[in-house]
Amino acid sequence: MIMIFWMKKVSQAFSLLLTLTIVIIWLFLGPAACKAQGSPKIKVDKTVFDFGVIYRGNSAEGDFIIRNEGNDTLRIKNVRSSCGCTAAILDKKNLGPNEQTKLNAKFSSGRFKGRVNKKIFVYTNDTQSPITVLEVQGEVKVDLEVTPSMIYFSGLKVGDRVERKISLKNVSDSMITVQEISSTVPAIKLELLKMKIVPGEAANLNLVVDKVEKDMKLTGSLTIRNTSRQDMITVQLYGGRIR
Repeated sequence: MIMIFWMKKVSQAFSLLLTLTIVIIWLFLGPAACKAQGSPKIKVDKTVFDFGVIYRGNSAEGDFIIRNEGNDTLRIKNVRSSCGCTAAILDKKNLGPNEQTKLNAKFSSGRFKGRVNKKIFVYTNDTQSPITVLEVQGEVKVDLEVTPSMIYFSGLKVGDRVERKISLKNVSDSMITVQEISSTVPAIKLELLKMKIVPGEAANLNLVVDKVEKDMKLTGSLTIRNTSRQDMITVQLYGGRIR
């Protein structure tokens, strides 16, 4: 009985010593192990790039600086924009601790008008912030309003005479002079009777195909050069199947 009692006491003492040893090891080595494992942390110099005011047809470009403030490699898995009008180009995808890279954002105003706000999504391995949302914003102004911005030649028959109209409206506070109109489609004749457009007025640009032919190509573009701050405006032309 005494021997059994003594063995139980020794066993309990050993278990207690083992537990204390594990606790002491964890206290000393646990934080160090966690620190060694590390974690990345994304930091951006700004979340909004405001390009101010541009005129339709122009582009705005700016940079975001992305920095890794963690103690492990920051991996940028993907960069995606909310609109095809905004390109986002990254210099470097993997950042060590305290390293940084540049994300270039370029907005093409195209056919926008008024206030615009586009988003860029940055996906990383930062578990605390796996998706970082950046914004590109500003205002797009128009001096010469061209309507429509695309012309379709569809449902045409051989021998038809076809006419389309484009309205050029001066929405600025100064006279606009149309200097030149050119087209990449020779079959389309361009007729503009009024070359000088005063503020608030519009002029009609006529696009005429005198006689449609079977293999006629009507896809291309026309360019309007003028004295406004949108000095070169492009209108896309789309040709359909000719019957």
